[in-house]
Amino acid sequence: METELKFSLSPETRARIERHAGALPVDGGLSTEAQSTTYFDTPRRKLRKAGFSLRVRQSADKFVQTVKLASNGAFHRQEWEWPVASDEPDLRRLAEVPKLRALCKEGLEPVFRTDIDRTRVELLPASGTRMELAVDVGTVKAGDASESVSELELELKDGEVDSLFRLGLDLLEVAPLVISGESKAQRGYRLRDGTRPAAHKPNRVTLHRTVCVQEAFARLSDALLDGLLANQPAVLRGDEGEGIHQMRIGIRRLRSLLALFEPFLESHAAARFADELRRLGQVLGVARDWDVFLAESLPAVIVTAADLKTIEPLRAAAVERRHAAHQAAKKAVQEPSFTRFMLAFGAWSHSVEATMPNRFGARRLKEMAPAMLDKLARKVRKRRAASDPDELETLHALRKSAKKLRYAIEYFDSLYGAESGRYYKRYATLQKRLGELNDLVTLQRLSEELAADRLELVPALAVLENRSGALVGQAVDHLDKPLARVQREKPFW
Repeated sequence: METELKFSLSPETRARIERHAGALPVDGGLSTEAQSTTYFDTPRRKLRKAGFSLRVRQSADKFVQTVKLASNGAFHRQEWEWPVASDEPDLRRLAEVPKLRALCKEGLEPVFRTDIDRTRVELLPASGTRMELAVDVGTVKAGDASESVSELELELKDGEVDSLFRLGLDLLEVAPLVISGESKAQRGYRLRDGTRPAAHKPNRVTLHRTVCVQEAFARLSDALLDGLLANQPAVLRGDEGEGIHQMRIGIRRLRSLLALFEPFLESHAAARFADELRRLGQVLGVARDWDVFLAESLPAVIVTAADLKTIEPLRAAAVERRHAAHQAAKKAVQEPSFTRFMLAFGAWSHSVEATMPNRFGARRLKEMAPAMLDKLARKVRKRRAASDPDELETLHALRKSAKKLRYAIEYFDSLYGAESGRYYKRYATLQKRLGELNDLVTLQRLSEELAADRLELVPALAVLENRSGALVGQAVDHLDKPLARVQREKPFW
């Protein structure tokens, strides 16, 4: 199992890191070598689709074949490595990797290559802990396309995972590192295909029925951090609208995870992390609100050509707001504060003593899950009883509580199997209806913001309020059936 962190480096930052590395406890000194690596796949890219990468790397007169498979969240990958005779893959070795040999039956071809100068050093930061610090500078090439590479990798060789994150935090004091979510393999495939970074939906985590509370929290945290990092390239250089949406979902899920495991977590640290997630979520939330406003909510209320003409000045003002919000979101996910959060949360979630300094962390999750779900379900029932169609804020509060419960059911579905299916669907439907209502309320709020100090937008505001008011009434009426079904559903736990 490979466990590593990756950071993008500017030339100035690279020099500072290399100088600092020489002052750390090391096994040997800094060394630099040229590496030429070719990545292989089938003509139909079966390896990539299955989550594998296959490469042969040449350094001096030696060749090493490596297979990697994404595993267990943000910073962990399964890895197989063998010395080989040439720059061509040794197919016999691939039989040692489950399912891989069968994927290669149609044959392999070179897809892209990297040419890297790697400066590396073995670190010994503490007794029983060994890591590799490597600075890579070079290019990724696919056909006529290429991109430069300048990155820092920290790989844990021996020791506890939290020590890797703590080393990252130490280096963040030396230079303004930016944590990176895109591997060289991902960049190479993207260059070959001529595409920009795409957004990624959350991955499900399968928890064994014997998993303990602390391990479950660490694994779920890893998967959610993975989602944030996986979508960072899309926000910065690709499908930024969907990338922002998926990063915002990841932040909400992390907040819901903290709420779900709240009885077992160290309260001060959990509260600080929740505050930072709330801050980051607000930045991304503003960008997402403007995206929905322009792409979904505004078109839904335009009925006639006259509406379109009247609303156009307001729409143009919204485009400007969206651009500013997107720039703020991009800035937020490449600031040192984002890197600090990712490293600090990773270190905390992997440290049993820091995360759960009580005896409950070692208890089986299956034993504790009913009480955890009961707590969230009680809050949903309380907010459902307090909900009033004439007080839309009460429905918004219900939406947030229902979403936390839905996420919790999703986290635990491997513990309960098919038992949770219908309950989950009921809450998913309710959340969808409440979300549609929330989008219309947000449309009204953002329209009022735009017209607050611009009198020329008041006619457009009048049209929107007239059209959206009717749609809000319809959305409220559509809540009756899903609310009744949720109320009748008995807990599966």
